[in-house]
Amino acid sequence: MPITVLTGETASITSGVTTITDLVSQVWTLMTSNPLVMVFVGASLLGVAIGVIRKLTHK
Repeated sequence: MPITVLTGETASITSGVTTITDLVSQVWTLMTSNPLVMVFVGASLLGVAIGVIRKLTHK
C-alpha cells in the first residue's frame, strides 16, 4: 500500500520545521549573548563531563 502525502501537508511540515529551527536559533543567540547564562550553561556542561569521566573510570 503506497503512502501518499498531500501537497498541503508537506508545506505544513516544512513550515513547522522552519519555525522550530528559527526559534532554536533565536534562543541560542540569546543564550550566547548573555554572559551570565553562559556561565550556567558552562557549569552544567562541566558537571556532565565530570560525571561521564567518573563513570568511565570507575567501572
